[in-house]
Amino acid sequence: MKHSISTRRRALLAATAGAAFLAFSASTVAQAQQYPQRPIKIVSIASAGTGIDDYTRLLAKFLGDRLGQSVVVENRPGANMILANDYVAKSAPDGYTLLMTASSAMSANPILYTRLPYSPSKDFVPVARMSTLPIALVVSGSSPYKTVAELVAAARAKPGAINGGSSGNGYRLMAAAFTEAAGIKTTDVPYKATSGLLPDLISGTVDYSMLEFSSALPMVQAGKLRALAVLSPKRVPLLPGVPTLSEAGVLDSGLMEAVSRTNWTGLYAPAGTPAPIVEKLAKLTQEFVTSPEAMKHYAARGSLPNPGTGADLTRAVQADQQVWKRMIVVAGIQPE
Repeated sequence: MKHSISTRRRALLAATAGAAFLAFSASTVAQAQQYPQRPIKIVSIASAGTGIDDYTRLLAKFLGDRLGQSVVVENRPGANMILANDYVAKSAPDGYTLLMTASSAMSANPILYTRLPYSPSKDFVPVARMSTLPIALVVSGSSPYKTVAELVAAARAKPGAINGGSSGNGYRLMAAAFTEAAGIKTTDVPYKATSGLLPDLISGTVDYSMLEFSSALPMVQAGKLRALAVLSPKRVPLLPGVPTLSEAGVLDSGLMEAVSRTNWTGLYAPAGTPAPIVEKLAKLTQEFVTSPEAMKHYAARGSLPNPGTGADLTRAVQADQQVWKRMIVVAGIQPE
């Protein structure tokens, strides 16, 4: 008798749990179908006027036009992209707060910082990978170095005499990968932001630096900077005469090639965001990446389309972290 009651109780509990799950699933699907019912906010790691900001605003307009709701951009730059990521990680997982972020925030920061206020793997759900941001190796427009070979030769002739400016740990690590690959020793000059680095770079106080291509391009076109190479798998159409670093003769066991693939942008949502909402956003975001609006941006800014699913984004983070771990050793950086 007791066994019969126990069996019936388990069956009742199972039926109740099943009904609750079905009700929850139906509610989630309905929520996604009705989404969005109010404005959506995309939080950006970048400052207003930058290439990433421009790209984010194009995405916001694209999504707004197709979802029938306004999509606004909120810039939260600073603290090596930690501010924006932390804000979104703590936001409601309802699809109304999204994050436009970059590889450094998701791949490098967990390696560079022992205590982050967010977990890239636990606090976010990846929506879509979007673009690759080539990095340019640049010198002053009045620099005596016309090629990578000339810069490398000068650094070999006087180890430590050539200095390189870096605006953040990510660029410092890229510079370290470059010096290792080239077999040279230079002196790192750290800056808190690119805005502080640029005047010294243009004047020649700093001999060279790594800059995001979209930031370097206007200065290169104006003759204030000279691009010696791009850290990219292929040349950037806007400056077709500038070789890749590999073409310029800087090769190693694969570190520089790996570095050239780690600077991407991606769209994320807080963990727990209903899957149907994520899927709807992912579909539209993938459409945007290859849209005429985005193509105009790539042509004007020098970034490259790099569409990918949320799963692709997760795999990219895992692969990139292995690269960043090696670069930290090369650069001699101790995690903070």
